[in-house]
Amino acid sequence: MNFDIESIKRKMLVKYPFFGSVVANVNYKENREIQTAGTDGQIIYYNPEFLGKLKSDEQAFIFAHEVCHIAFDHIRRSEGKDPRVWNIATDGVINQFLKRDGMKLIKGCIDISDAINYDAEQLYEKLLKEKQQKQKPKEKNSLFSKPGEGEQQNENQSRGQGLSSSKPEQQRQEQNSSDGSNSLDRQNEDVGHDTHGMWEDAIKRQKEAESKVKGEEQKQQEERLQQEKDKISEMGEQRAFNKNLVEKRKELERLKQTLSQQAMGSQSDGRGRIINDIGKSNPIIDWRYVLRKTIQYDVDWSYKNAYVEDGVVRATLEEQPRVETEILLDTSGSVNELLLKNFLRECKNILQYSKVKVGCFDTEFYGFHEIRTEEDIDNMKFEGGGGTNFNVAVQAFTRRVENKIIFTDGTSSMPDIPMDAIWIVFGGAEIHPKGGKVIQISKEQLNKMCSYEQDISYKGKSR
Repeated sequence: MNFDIESIKRKMLVKYPFFGSVVANVNYKENREIQTAGTDGQIIYYNPEFLGKLKSDEQAFIFAHEVCHIAFDHIRRSEGKDPRVWNIATDGVINQFLKRDGMKLIKGCIDISDAINYDAEQLYEKLLKEKQQKQKPKEKNSLFSKPGEGEQQNENQSRGQGLSSSKPEQQRQEQNSSDGSNSLDRQNEDVGHDTHGMWEDAIKRQKEAESKVKGEEQKQQEERLQQEKDKISEMGEQRAFNKNLVEKRKELERLKQTLSQQAMGSQSDGRGRIINDIGKSNPIIDWRYVLRKTIQYDVDWSYKNAYVEDGVVRATLEEQPRVETEILLDTSGSVNELLLKNFLRECKNILQYSKVKVGCFDTEFYGFHEIRTEEDIDNMKFEGGGGTNFNVAVQAFTRRVENKIIFTDGTSSMPDIPMDAIWIVFGGAEIHPKGGKVIQISKEQLNKMCSYEQDISYKGKSR
């Protein structure tokens, strides 16, 4: 059997940190008497033969689907409802949110495209109303197929509304049933890819279990699980899944900072790092164009100190102040040495057209260094290695400096402060800062640059 329950659980914890307590507190057990997978609200049961035939991303979907049934307390909420319509509604809603989050739906599951706009109760009411309208004489255009419309109608539903079944034979039997009932009328049949047949018994067992004295440890675990279920189900499917997106971003940021601390330390040691063998490269950006509005020549003819010779006013050749550019280098933990080298090579190219000051930042700004020659860049010390705080970065710029440039990989939230800066983003991350201009360095360009550490040309194969 090609599956690892613990590995699947770890994937779910990364993907759905908001449901982490539920993932950790439910049990997972084999059950060869069911065809696919199911839950009774406390335990997730799975058929190992069915699970072993699925790809890893499909296995993750199966368990995420069952975790959602538990987290949203769909079994308890099913009391007093039409079982089959409720099953379709719950499957439809959670499957669309899982699909939105990048989970791969398996063949035969309920796939209702607009279900993402509903909570389970809302979709249930919609589907129930359509079922009731279907049962009235001469009603047309119902979501649910009418008796005798055949397999073509079911196929259209599957493609259009997403109501599909993992049991085609079962569909044919239902369509040809002597009582003329369709799939929604047969209350004891399953829908979608998993079995809901345990739900009715689970409700009975749950009520019986409440009257029995349980072991203290088990009782505490079940109480913790129920508290999580109450909290999540009260929020509803839409709010809970959106809350998970926020939690996931926070988890990824915390993970990035943890890895950064392990690799480089979250605080500078005061000495900084020296990057050796920075080298040079052709510019990846035409800085004459980017800085064209403020570029001035080093010298110019001036009449400020002109003099008269042989009756002719003669100008003097005087040095003019060059444009100034302040450059901030993202030295957070996500920026490795190779990427930093590419930042610095572009700094050397900018130096041809402007006076340059360079500073480093992560969650702190470590001050500007005046750069006069390429050797100054080669000998720079670089501090950082922690997280990323772009608010700190944009506040570090001198107010009246002509050009403000930020070199970064873009892996953090954008600053709240508007800033007319040039953002050079390496690696393909899409950013949308308030103000300024963004120049993307694609992954292909970055790979090409990384292939030539000290080559001044771009000849050769990319990595």
